[in-house]
Amino acid sequence: MAEGLETRRVLSSLSTIPSASVSGTDADGDRWTLTLYGPGTINVVDPTGQAFTKANSATPDLIHTITVAGTVSHSSRLVGRVEAAGGGDGKVFFQNLNIQNNGAFGQIDANNVQRRGTTAQNGIALVDMPDFWLGRTSSTASTVSSDIHSGFFLAGGITAPEGVNVLRFGGVDVNYTPAGATPLVASAQKNEFVVNLGLPVTTGTSIIVDRVTTNAGTSTSTNQGNTTTTVNQQSVTFLVTGRINLFQANQIDGNTANGLAPTQFDATADTPTAGGTYLVSQAGEVTGQIGYVRVGGPATNFTTFAIATSIFSGSPGDTLDPKVTNFLIGGETDNVMLIAPGGSRDVSFGRGMDNVVINSQWIQHLHANRGAVNSKVTVSRTLDNLKLGADLVNSLIQSGYTQTLTAEAVSPGSVFSAGGGAFNGVAPKAIDNRTFSNIAGASLPSAHGGGGINAQIAGSVVSSVVSVSVDPDPSGLNDPGEFQQVTTKRFPFGAPENVVLPRGYINVKLEGEVDNSAIQGTLVSPDVPSDTAFFAKHVDVVKGAAFPPKVDTAPFNRKLNYGKAQKALKGLWKV
Repeated sequence: MAEGLETRRVLSSLSTIPSASVSGTDADGDRWTLTLYGPGTINVVDPTGQAFTKANSATPDLIHTITVAGTVSHSSRLVGRVEAAGGGDGKVFFQNLNIQNNGAFGQIDANNVQRRGTTAQNGIALVDMPDFWLGRTSSTASTVSSDIHSGFFLAGGITAPEGVNVLRFGGVDVNYTPAGATPLVASAQKNEFVVNLGLPVTTGTSIIVDRVTTNAGTSTSTNQGNTTTTVNQQSVTFLVTGRINLFQANQIDGNTANGLAPTQFDATADTPTAGGTYLVSQAGEVTGQIGYVRVGGPATNFTTFAIATSIFSGSPGDTLDPKVTNFLIGGETDNVMLIAPGGSRDVSFGRGMDNVVINSQWIQHLHANRGAVNSKVTVSRTLDNLKLGADLVNSLIQSGYTQTLTAEAVSPGSVFSAGGGAFNGVAPKAIDNRTFSNIAGASLPSAHGGGGINAQIAGSVVSSVVSVSVDPDPSGLNDPGEFQQVTTKRFPFGAPENVVLPRGYINVKLEGEVDNSAIQGTLVSPDVPSDTAFFAKHVDVVKGAAFPPKVDTAPFNRKLNYGKAQKALKGLWKV
């Protein structure tokens, strides 16, 4: 199958010997049990700090923190099971899961090589607790600042400094509110849940959840008669060091109401406000990389990227290592972003590309069963195979444009400036939202001669531009990102003053018609007919029937073939 599910050999089989077990009763009567197999111990406390014991296991209570300590990466595993009560929902919420890296020290002399491996293994092989959900179980708002996003408070999370090979849990719900507590969305502050997983000793990391739900609200403050409204995002961040073999979810929800969506999806936003669900693979001893992102149902306010550095360190520049190899959204999309500095092999949408932003080094296959609406795709090199099953509407697709992809993903802040990139709520640059770079001496993204697109569109092209290695604004004399009439010094596509590099090509089979009359004079020059949408040195448009792709979409009936390193994942794809 795809690279994201490649076969890898683990160090040894998982332990079947239970070493510790804790049971309790949730607030709505659901019975739960957490069992640790292999080396280690476990401790579970409620929001007051009282431990769950046999004596109080039947008393309804909420879980605040689960602490796992003394584990060994190649054999320890944590298994959680829930028995739903008659009036319960079968979900058990917890606020924190901490897998401590305190099992053993590494050897003092790192150069002392022995027959048996001497690398300290303080992570855990498997966490399998599909009915346990991450949520705020405290009755008071958090006062602990998040180390991940500036200005956010830490609502809860999962930490494993030395990694987890397979993490399976129910998901994250920022809307969960204990009885008598104030919902996070009404807390008048920005909050986030952070799943922070370090680099495991072997294999990489796989994450499986049912659903992730984020939200946003507003609060007002008055100063000297002036009222200020603040958007407070309630977000979730999955931050993984090293390779993510698989991220799988059934659904990702968010709030896209006017003014409440995260600003990385809005290039016109005045004040950056990060939010939604982030999936990030960052570098440690190895580069960040993602094998497979697989969301079976709809995805909203979902941002994914891999980088060759830490989110806290300066950009090393773009490299070809941090790939996002396979990316699938099986349901509807609304504010979905993918940034792949090392490129992508397969990017697929089971329904359509609605409000999708993609910035990548290259894309081998970009397929959508339906069309694309209000979407932007910018590729530095080639887009080898684009297939759309319906119309391309109000969208921009560009190939052959220089980008600073790592910086578009994240630029760390400092005492002198705020952080940038999508991770900090700044929209990635596209051809209609360019910024002049003093270093490059051009407005980025800027055209270069290595672009090419092969496409099949089983519909029409309306108010959209597909361009390859064409710079509509070579001078950059006016405000970047603003297209004006052809009579000024900034030129729409098709104007005589465009720079058209000689190697760019577009080969497209188009079933419908082209109507760009609504964007003539802004994105498209009035010098060209209104049925012009493709701009490159070599353009070959063939009219005829185009067969739509067959991307997986719910309900799924194709068998998943998991690799040996993902044996614990079998049977989880259930949308």
